[in-house]
Amino acid sequence: MIIIGINGDTAHAPKRGSHDSGAALLVDGEIVAAANEERFSRIKQDDRYPFAAIAHVLAGSAKPELASLSWLSPRQQKPMLDRLFAHLYEESVNHPPLRRLYWKQQHSRWGRLLRCPKRTLPSELSGLNKEIHEHHLAHAASAYYCSPYENERTLVLTLDGQGDFAAGSLWLGEKGKLTPIEHYDALNSIGHLYAAFTGHLGFTPNRHEGKIVGLAAHGNPDLLCQRLLAHTRLGSWDRLFDAELILLTIRHWSEEGKAILARLTTGLSREDVAAGIQSFTEVVVTHLVAEKCRQHNCHLVAAAGGVFANVKMNQRIMELPEVENLYIHPNMGDGGLAAGAALASFAAARGGMTPKLLSTCYLGPDISDSDAAAAFAAVGLVAEKPENLAAAAADLLAAGKVVARAAGKMEYGPRALGNRTLFAACSDPAINKWLNDRLQRTEFMPFAPIVMEEYAAAYFPAWKPEHIAARFMTVTYDASHLAKEHIPAAIHIDGTARPQVLRREDNPEVYAILEAFHARTGVAALINTSFNMHEEPIVCSASDAVRAWQLGHLDALICGNLLCTGEKA
Repeated sequence: MIIIGINGDTAHAPKRGSHDSGAALLVDGEIVAAANEERFSRIKQDDRYPFAAIAHVLAGSAKPELASLSWLSPRQQKPMLDRLFAHLYEESVNHPPLRRLYWKQQHSRWGRLLRCPKRTLPSELSGLNKEIHEHHLAHAASAYYCSPYENERTLVLTLDGQGDFAAGSLWLGEKGKLTPIEHYDALNSIGHLYAAFTGHLGFTPNRHEGKIVGLAAHGNPDLLCQRLLAHTRLGSWDRLFDAELILLTIRHWSEEGKAILARLTTGLSREDVAAGIQSFTEVVVTHLVAEKCRQHNCHLVAAAGGVFANVKMNQRIMELPEVENLYIHPNMGDGGLAAGAALASFAAARGGMTPKLLSTCYLGPDISDSDAAAAFAAVGLVAEKPENLAAAAADLLAAGKVVARAAGKMEYGPRALGNRTLFAACSDPAINKWLNDRLQRTEFMPFAPIVMEEYAAAYFPAWKPEHIAARFMTVTYDASHLAKEHIPAAIHIDGTARPQVLRREDNPEVYAILEAFHARTGVAALINTSFNMHEEPIVCSASDAVRAWQLGHLDALICGNLLCTGEKA
């Protein structure tokens, strides 16, 4: 059974849609190809219809039998919208600014429901039957059905900004089926609240939250965290925020929202503000997870949604005594909805589906040696094909050089996992500023390390082989004394790092580079940061790689199986 999953609105109106649009192909329940439109269009978080992503996943495939779409139509969303407005009315009774907003929004409410465009498919998929899945079901399906919990009772949690008027949901995964427990409407959005503070600190909401996670380690969280908790009802998850926080989450750019932000952050440095919103998020989400694990007698958690891009929060969840293991879908944000929708359709068609671990994220376009040679020739560069590419790369890295790599299939999701990556030695913390300057980035976190699995526990004592999340760089760990000695450039000021733990079978070519570097230096890890210029998507094609490499003035580039150090033709 071949199913194509699509996160995009409608093919006949391609300029309107969902951010991180993309496509995934499912063959007999297994994801065989997946990518987001941004990698092809070169527009960060592209929200246009994913024609190029669809073309990629269909390449070489028979025509699918079904198209699975994420996001309900406006008419299908009506029960959730009614529920949200009832909640908004209830909270606004004693809050005049929120009451004014309620009546203002009522005027556009019904018009929104009546605007119900037909969800069309591109011509190559014409005539295909369509299934449409609710936003948080697609997230939940991506988490549960790609998890390692084959025959085990699983708590499935989704949290994001919002989708289909909900900011989160809770499900029970058991015997291959997902049973809904509760949804949390968008007025309780932890994602939107974090985004409000991201904007307040001068960054781009819904894009730069990772910078806040890094900045948080430099501040004191206590005062802002306590101020936020005073507006929060822990344990009342569908009435989590009071009127003040609701107004802030839905109108943070308004004068009322700015005034609330000013009150909450009075007397605080930007570092304290970052630390406070990060601490608050950790407190709220860990409280939710711990309570629900106890309530449902469940100790395995699968998660998806943009909030789970917060790697420090994920560490706090894994440290809970109620949690035995945490799996996070590698493309946890809306970029994973296409795969989730396809998985939901397959499970529905089969009356359930036993979870099967997503063993690889290398699901995007490949780069051939001919592609690489053409890209180098187009800019007048010479590349060679070393007899031992791993050894040649390790020699450069051991000499302090930065080696970019664009080879093999592109990664699915927001993390570079070796195939569209910049590698460097982790011995000198100054490499962080040097690389950020070259790539025109502003970051507060050190670069993440990629580490051979055999040495993961020595560097990160809390790591265990069953921590699949660490293979996809979605959780931080406290670093050991050995790690701080060997890889200081990859350790944050708070003593943590976000590793990619690499097994030989996951990526033999990259493992060989690590192994050769270890033989030369005694260090079993390298810096692994995404191969892209600031505010650009991770590189996709050979020409993307050559362009970014030249703009960054980096030392060497592996493209396909070719190595270039800048020699002119």
